[in-house]
Amino acid sequence: MRLAEHTVVSAAYALADRELTRALIPRIREETVGLLESRAPLPPALLEELIATRDPELRTALVASAGHRDDVFRRLAGRGDPAVAAGLYGERDRDRTPAQRAAVWEGAVATADDPGWRAEDGLPAKLLSSRQQEMLEPALLAPFPELVAHARSVLDSENGSGKGAGSALRMTLPPSTTPLKDRRSWERHPQTTKELIGDFRDNDFRGRTELPGTPGALDWDALLAEHRGEPLRPSALVTLWAHPDCPEELALAAFEAHWNNTLPDGAVYWSMVASPTLGSLEDHTLSKLLGRGLVSGAVPAERVLRETGAARRILCALPHDHGEIRAALAAQVARLGSDFAPWRAVYTLLPRFSGTVTELVDAALAEAPKHRGKPWPRPMGPEFPSRGASAGRAAWLRLYDAADHGTRCALVAHMDRRAIQHLLLWHRPSPELRAHIVQSRGASVLAGIASTWQTRPEVIEELIPYNESEVNAALFLNTDLTPAQRRHVLSGRRWRDGESADTPAADRIPLTKTLVQGLGESARRPWLLACADSGDPVLCGILLGSPRVKIHTPALELHMLVRLWERHGPGEVRALLDETDFPGRRRQPGHPLSPGTFEAGRAAVDAAAEPDGLALLRAAYEAAASPAGRADFLADKGSGPENDDLTKALELLDEEVGPGPFPWAELAAAHGAKPLHDRLLVRLAPMDGCPASLAGDSAAARLRLSHPHYRPRRGAKPPTVPEMLKKLPLQLDNGGCRWLEKAYALGQVTLPEVVRTGFPAQATIAFLSRALAPGDSPGTEEVRATRQAVAALATEHLSDNPEGWALALRLAPEFEGTLPDLLLASGAVVG
Repeated sequence: MRLAEHTVVSAAYALADRELTRALIPRIREETVGLLESRAPLPPALLEELIATRDPELRTALVASAGHRDDVFRRLAGRGDPAVAAGLYGERDRDRTPAQRAAVWEGAVATADDPGWRAEDGLPAKLLSSRQQEMLEPALLAPFPELVAHARSVLDSENGSGKGAGSALRMTLPPSTTPLKDRRSWERHPQTTKELIGDFRDNDFRGRTELPGTPGALDWDALLAEHRGEPLRPSALVTLWAHPDCPEELALAAFEAHWNNTLPDGAVYWSMVASPTLGSLEDHTLSKLLGRGLVSGAVPAERVLRETGAARRILCALPHDHGEIRAALAAQVARLGSDFAPWRAVYTLLPRFSGTVTELVDAALAEAPKHRGKPWPRPMGPEFPSRGASAGRAAWLRLYDAADHGTRCALVAHMDRRAIQHLLLWHRPSPELRAHIVQSRGASVLAGIASTWQTRPEVIEELIPYNESEVNAALFLNTDLTPAQRRHVLSGRRWRDGESADTPAADRIPLTKTLVQGLGESARRPWLLACADSGDPVLCGILLGSPRVKIHTPALELHMLVRLWERHGPGEVRALLDETDFPGRRRQPGHPLSPGTFEAGRAAVDAAAEPDGLALLRAAYEAAASPAGRADFLADKGSGPENDDLTKALELLDEEVGPGPFPWAELAAAHGAKPLHDRLLVRLAPMDGCPASLAGDSAAARLRLSHPHYRPRRGAKPPTVPEMLKKLPLQLDNGGCRWLEKAYALGQVTLPEVVRTGFPAQATIAFLSRALAPGDSPGTEEVRATRQAVAALATEHLSDNPEGWALALRLAPEFEGTLPDLLLASGAVVG
């Protein structure tokens, strides 16, 4: 059987007088011991009885409780009772504070002659065998000389040895003797060429060597001789290459030894370009080498084209914004002319050609007759997203860039769409060339520009006005369009004068199959929501059938029906309402549109005249998108069980209907007509601009929601706190009833109401034990009257019969009725 709560036991003892208390203790011994172990208050009569008792179990429990009850500790310590002194003093260092232990000795002064202090199991005897400083320091105040002497002896010896030990542990460390030039050091600073060579030859050193900074400090002849005798390590050669006076022989040796790493700083020589190592360089390293050589003049552009291969790699690595390179390449491509045949030969030769650029042009001219009259080899369409050109295609476009405008225009007719895509994306053609491409190949070739999510907004704004299906599809599927731009593309409207213009249905831009398929396979919410503005029955079906994207606001649903009617008439609206089987949606009997939207759509299509039906739909949409409609949506969706439901509802309104002012006035009016849901009131209260009428009611709503058994119902008038007190059971929480405490503090319930209707009785008693506690003041008139009423109830039903009181406490844990019911039942049982 469960025992009564400690606060309930405390409350029962508080109502009992000294005689009844004495009679109750043996009858509810377990409950009394549990009360002592808890932190519930001990009524004065009970404390007096327990202090006077000789019952060992109760005395032990009382002494143990003294550690967390200061009033009990002071009373027991002041009595100077040697029988409880050891329990009060504690057995471990931190059981008690020094002040508490001192209080034990202060009480012992008056009873020092009691033989109990000299018992073998007494407190002084235990301390005489102890050497714990925390236990012995307060004992210096004891009225027992032998104990004081023992404590002083132990404390003095401990403090003395502590000093000795402390001094013995303090050691003076010798200063660091680590040499400046340690073999494990990560940096060295030689001052002469001899020291530098010694560091370079130190095979155990893997750190960084700084070259001497003094002008003329390096003997390059000595370094060359050292290297010729035995080659220096690659790291040493790279260090020397970075010096501006490094001889070409050492620089070349460093280049050939360091070919597979990042190109270090240092002068570039033609011998490096002519070295066999050049063919092993990574692409970025080759580009950096050629660029530095061209800028310094050590690597002539014409000589690179004539003597260096492979042509494919050289063309891709050259800095094509360099004037000398552009001139040298222009001279080569001029030999190819504007006929496509030699250019086609170049394209087919490039992937496997190992010769120089000049040799490539020579070979292409020789092969040209075989390519005359043939189209682009293995043509390919644009790539989405574009991953960049292959080495052969990129090299061909580098040669194309060097041709004159007429040649480039002539070649446009023969290039495949992949080449045109790469030309437009990576080679920045002139406005004149781009205009020629659009004129000769059609605006659809511009779709290749819209190939990545990183496409810049200005490029998107430049492409939309072309009003071309493939361009629009590429923009929608591959770039980061704004929601307005996505709605424009799917609507098929044309772009004029910087905005989406009203366009007759017959003149709208058709959607490509690729775009429609992409929408059908997509789970991206911004993509599919744009379908609602399209007026396209296929796209509306895709949106309604999506298993992952759903329309949440009635406003957007109605807007979708309005657009569908405007573009295709009432027939398509009726067909959409009649359809229940949408691709992607599990077969269900109901329609995916919300019931309100479905009924509005039915009413519109059933209207006699077409304008009347469309007007009905538009009026329904405007009402749903109005502040009142937004308020209705927030009241419905913002009151869900999740804490962020209101935030989600606001985000949905912004996403599906568009931004708008918060509908405070409409919410306040709705609350006046029919109370808003408690959860919504609580979430609205901390928001800026919340009206006083809503904020004021939110406190009561928060209180109702904090009740563990309250379940709010939509549309129902919320109960008052007294009504909740009558209908919903209270719940004990850590010896109290927090919900009732909050309700009483807010003035939502009175103490007499709690006494009469609160249940179960145990929770009511736990609350009253705190609310009616005497404290330091007599309390309000209500508190005094309630104390008298509870005492009168107890007297009426239980009188001074300890059996009745004990029975009430035993019944309390399982009793489901009110406090008066509990007292009545207990009194009836015991007669």
